[in-house]
Amino acid sequence: MPRYGIVSLLPRPAPTQFPRFSSFYDAIGRNTGNLLFTNAAWRQVGGDKERLNFVFDPDRANAEFDAVVIPAANWVNPGVDFGHVADGIEKLKIPVVVIGLGAQNAGYDVDIPLHEGMKRFLRAVFDRAASVSVRGEFTKDVLARLGYRNTQVTGCPSLYCDFRSFREPKLEAFDLKRSLIHATRYSASHAPYAREETPNRALFRFAYAEGIDLLYQSELEELALLFGFDEHDIFNDRTLMLIQEVYGATDWASLATYIREAGRTYVDVDEWSAAMTSYQFVYGTRLHGTIMALNSGVPAVLLHHDSRTREMAEFAAIPHIDANRADISPRGIRRAYEKLNLGKYYRRREENRAAYEDFLRENSVVTSDPRTIIK
Repeated sequence: MPRYGIVSLLPRPAPTQFPRFSSFYDAIGRNTGNLLFTNAAWRQVGGDKERLNFVFDPDRANAEFDAVVIPAANWVNPGVDFGHVADGIEKLKIPVVVIGLGAQNAGYDVDIPLHEGMKRFLRAVFDRAASVSVRGEFTKDVLARLGYRNTQVTGCPSLYCDFRSFREPKLEAFDLKRSLIHATRYSASHAPYAREETPNRALFRFAYAEGIDLLYQSELEELALLFGFDEHDIFNDRTLMLIQEVYGATDWASLATYIREAGRTYVDVDEWSAAMTSYQFVYGTRLHGTIMALNSGVPAVLLHHDSRTREMAEFAAIPHIDANRADISPRGIRRAYEKLNLGKYYRRREENRAAYEDFLRENSVVTSDPRTIIK
């Protein structure tokens, strides 16, 4: 039986394991959406598996594993320097299998300035891989411009993982109150985010004004509140003022009550999937929030707002709308629901699954039972 070292986050981090929020936040990669592709890869890769940290002992890896597997994210972007990861990979004498690597840019320019550490990471990976799985055509083009052409477009591994059994959903008479909204933000301390009119800010304000449930994945202050980290350096006066601006709230007490009562966040992917059955429709800018809904049998629409979300939506036929053209109102959200063509997503999913399985075979990765894991 082959033995794999999987370089990844903890698949199921428990907030109670961490004394401070900052440690927990780092453990989820600052976004619970990372847990979807992490768990998907762990379930799809067969054999004997052991988790490795991003900084690992390459000598031990060479001696004990047949390959190193890396479930990836949108790391090919100007803000990521993976020199510390490249240090280990450059010393590997065994194959490296990277699954779901993505590129991200504010616009759609394929010429992305990269840190030297990321350039080293890419060189080390491509030197040791039969091919590299990438998220979409945009990423493929970005890497081709850098001289790397042995790529396969497979999307994200989370696309092919069902966290619960379901049938393709049928549309019903729309009920806005049974919707789950999601938007994209990190810390509220960035003043321009709170004060500029953007689709993401509009989603926060809409959900709060309508009293609709809101999914949180990376929102620092809301996650700290929901997971019980009451730290003064997070909830200082300036941040509380700015977070109220984000939501259009008049006071922190009322907003905090809304977050506690309507806020939803998950670090267990199976619990996340099960919770989706409470909703009729999931809508917003979160890629993995959308994938989780669709792969749990719940209708969803993604508002794509950058190269990362657009390329995945196009590749996977995820129902999507340009965020800058979205009508974020009760009427607009109802119309988005009523225009859904879910069959296209589920058909494309089966077509793309074959390409993903081909990639794993080409890289000699033994998979788990496809009847229970990949399908």
